[in-house]
Amino acid sequence: MLQFENSVEHEEWQEFITEGIEPTKIKRNILDSWKRCKAINVNPYEGHKGSSMDQKELMQKIKEKGILIDVIKPYMENLYKIVEGSGVIVFLTDEEANILHVIGDEDILKDYRTGCNFKLGANWSEKNVGTSSIGMVLKEGKPIQVVGREHYCLKHQKWTCSAVPIRDVEKNIVASISMAGRSEKGHIHTLGMLVATEMAIENQLKIIETTEKLIFATKNHKAVIESVSEGILSIDKHGIVTFMNESAGKILFSDYKNAVGKHINDVLDYKAVILNVLETGEGYIDKEFIINSKRGRIHFVKSAIPIRDENGEINGIVDIFREIKQVKKLVNQMVGAHARFTFDDILGKSDELIEAKRLAMSASKSSSNVLIMGESGTGKELFAQALHNASSRVQGPFVAVNCGAIPRELIESEFFGYVEGAFTGAQRGGRPGKFEMAAGGTLFLDEIGEMTMDMQVRLLRVLQEKEVTRVGGNKTFPVDVRIIAATNKKLNKEIEEGTFRNDLFWRLNVLTINIPPLCQRTGDIPLLTGYFLETLSKEHNKKYILNPETMKILNNYSWPGNVRELENILERAVNFTEKNEIFPIDLPKNILKNGQDFKSPNKVLSLEQAEYQAIIEAMEHCQGNITLAAKILGVARNTLYSKVKKYSIEC
Repeated sequence: MLQFENSVEHEEWQEFITEGIEPTKIKRNILDSWKRCKAINVNPYEGHKGSSMDQKELMQKIKEKGILIDVIKPYMENLYKIVEGSGVIVFLTDEEANILHVIGDEDILKDYRTGCNFKLGANWSEKNVGTSSIGMVLKEGKPIQVVGREHYCLKHQKWTCSAVPIRDVEKNIVASISMAGRSEKGHIHTLGMLVATEMAIENQLKIIETTEKLIFATKNHKAVIESVSEGILSIDKHGIVTFMNESAGKILFSDYKNAVGKHINDVLDYKAVILNVLETGEGYIDKEFIINSKRGRIHFVKSAIPIRDENGEINGIVDIFREIKQVKKLVNQMVGAHARFTFDDILGKSDELIEAKRLAMSASKSSSNVLIMGESGTGKELFAQALHNASSRVQGPFVAVNCGAIPRELIESEFFGYVEGAFTGAQRGGRPGKFEMAAGGTLFLDEIGEMTMDMQVRLLRVLQEKEVTRVGGNKTFPVDVRIIAATNKKLNKEIEEGTFRNDLFWRLNVLTINIPPLCQRTGDIPLLTGYFLETLSKEHNKKYILNPETMKILNNYSWPGNVRELENILERAVNFTEKNEIFPIDLPKNILKNGQDFKSPNKVLSLEQAEYQAIIEAMEHCQGNITLAAKILGVARNTLYSKVKKYSIEC
């Protein structure tokens, strides 16, 4: 038992309170606390005079600390069982010294409440109750025992209290546990019991924190795995499934929820190819497989990664796979295999164009093949894209192929794909062709009239059988594509000359759309010109307009290059002019020659136009000889050079 010379201690306390004389028999940390209490005017003769929480605040605080309280309560109860009946109470405070839970002998609790205002929600920090184990332990962060006369407040001096801090896994103080009893019953072993309890509680908090992190990590891992579109499964070295996500179940036609714990061959209705990795020990990355399951054909790209122990032995395999249609969809998105234009993007009010749009809109409701006829530059691909976007295949890919731009030796592999090793330079693992890439969507065969005769035979067979075989392979791939073909040639004439197959023509020519040339689209040139100038104005951040005389020239021109030529002419003019208004001199001379009659007696030219025309005629007369043209015009040779450069005249 701890014994004190109460008279001496009391005398020293009295001298400190009344005269400020420092005691000699008080521990240094206790004296420091007394000094702090005196400095902030803590009443040395009273007990608790500080703040207390109301019931609502107390309930909210207990709710916030719910998990912590639930962990600590059992340890407090075990402590109390050891000292029950010996006049001791055990209590819990938070990191701010608010009392949250109390266990103890009822007579002691009653005495403590009466003498010290000790109750739930009371704040026992140093500024409210003076020197106590609770306030000091939170301030110093280490176990503390305050005995009798060491308390600053007189009403507390008949008590002995011990306290320890409780820290979380990050070493932050989150609470304290204290034991208090009458001074004569104080014992140093009390502090030892609290320290042991502190260590047990903090270990428990570490376990809980680690468990929560593991649970969170597991849930997070599971959420990530389940959110991906790839199928993921793993097996152990005996072929037993240890994991399978929902995507894997869908791709493999398997019940993923009941797969774990079963042999992989019992989960599937075919021999699992992943078992070959267990036999050979060799994994692979992005390898293509086609499997005929009893429940359907499975076509996927997959990777098998062996899991090895420290001795290099295979303990299991992780299998990651994706359906080929998803791979193709992703590739098409990356390479831009989609249609951007709709029928709203096809501008024109002429009867000829409106009729072509009407036919195309009707064709979009069908799944039949379409043949688009029209001169170069009339917008055949624009119509093809709009037709695709208005069809039921709008969610599928739009794959465009220029039949005249593919080298003859590559055209077959480009259309139908090839297997690994099919020819020198073939990509490892093989490669799907355009027909496979367009599965579920539209294959646009531009310039179909340029296709070679042997390729026409292959194309006809695919259209009839609706399946392809890759170059060098023997497996067939079903193809669900809609064909839209386009040409600027007269295919009837090509058939007569023997350069285009008659049977292929009729296979393609189910629905025919003839796009009129620009020269036949009366009144559409101003509309198209306005649209192109508006687009160019946005690109150059400068408002461009067309001089009325320039508009007349454009209307009179024959436009052999059609809409594409009109767009190019306007883009050229915008890049060459330094003004906002485009004049005739900003147009190429072939447009001026064919679109404007400069010799008309009723036409008055501006000085610049007259100068421009005079230089053109002089240069043509002199066949581009600058010296002779300068003599005819009566100007210096250097002056003529400057004018030629100004008007962008070709010599």
